[in-house]
Amino acid sequence: PELAAACEVWKEIKFEFPAMDTL
Repeated sequence: PELAAACEVWKEIKFEFPAMDTL
């Protein structure tokens, strides 16, 4: 469950900062 929660948070972070995905 903890891993799933961390994955959701990471997806939200990438959504807020899509520029990081291109780095």
